[in-house]
Amino acid sequence: MAGVLKAQQGRVVAHLARSLGLGQLALAEDAVQTAAVRALESWPVQGVPDNPAGWLYRVARHHCIDVLRREGRHDAWPEDDDSAAMSLLPVHPAPVGRFSGELDDDELALLFAACHPALPVASQVALALRAMTGLALGQIAEGLLCSAAGLAQRLARTRDLLTQLGITPRLPAGHELAPRREAVMTALLLMFHAGMKASGRQGTSPGATGSGPMALCWESIRLARALAVHPAASHPDAHALAALLLFHGARLTGRVDERGDIIPLPGQVRDRWDARMLHMGFVHLQQAQRAVVLSRWHLQAGIAAEHAAAPDYAGTDWPAIARYYGQLVALDGSTAPRLGHAIALAE
Repeated sequence: MAGVLKAQQGRVVAHLARSLGLGQLALAEDAVQTAAVRALESWPVQGVPDNPAGWLYRVARHHCIDVLRREGRHDAWPEDDDSAAMSLLPVHPAPVGRFSGELDDDELALLFAACHPALPVASQVALALRAMTGLALGQIAEGLLCSAAGLAQRLARTRDLLTQLGITPRLPAGHELAPRREAVMTALLLMFHAGMKASGRQGTSPGATGSGPMALCWESIRLARALAVHPAASHPDAHALAALLLFHGARLTGRVDERGDIIPLPGQVRDRWDARMLHMGFVHLQQAQRAVVLSRWHLQAGIAAEHAAAPDYAGTDWPAIARYYGQLVALDGSTAPRLGHAIALAE
């Protein structure tokens, strides 16, 4: 049940913030947290509803209306946002690529709104993940390689800075998208890794909608693909990210055995990898090759592609992977790329 809540929170926060105005993001987050608490009280008795997101949205919406009325802001809620808005929160995520022009995908819009270029990139990513995923501070801090206490202080300073600068989160468009893209992509990558780690020993099928932590993986892939094909935000780097996540996503069901134990890469049966996702990954990787300069996204996607293309572990092109890691270390000298480079050289 906790997994169901976590999987739906981002979508509900995004839709509420869109309805209220992105300047009310904090109210939307508080309202969804209140709805989640009520769900934990109600669902064990009444059962999980058929449309968890719609249930959360309805309760959170009533909370927002109560808060706004207490503040004397009776007209702050859009008149046309009533129970019909439940249809905007289907049980299954919307298919990729159905929006065009401006960012009218609520979750993608919320990510871009949170990633204001006046903030340090780490703060942008932390705000985006906090709003989108409902992850605990400790989980987000782990992805950002800092402590939960340090992240809490950073978020507090970030909100103070936004107030001092008179900045309220709003939906960016046009030329405002490009400066935010890198932080959005970083948030999506960390969102994927958080879902994979939080899922523990689960082996959820990629074909399933997924209501547990693994749903964060599928949602990050959906959003990465949506970003890559959006006419206002598409970029070779975004295609590289989509390829990277698809390659990793294709391997998720092959990384656990029948008992749910993790299988190291050398022992994975590659027939269990998702062939459709691998194909989509190579399609995005081809689009990423339009880039003039290779980014860290291209290099990481290239490494994942070598693993995806190998017939088995013994047939992996380790010299190619070592070259990719060598270039990646030149861009990012942190521990992870250096360790990957050392492993590739040793194989």
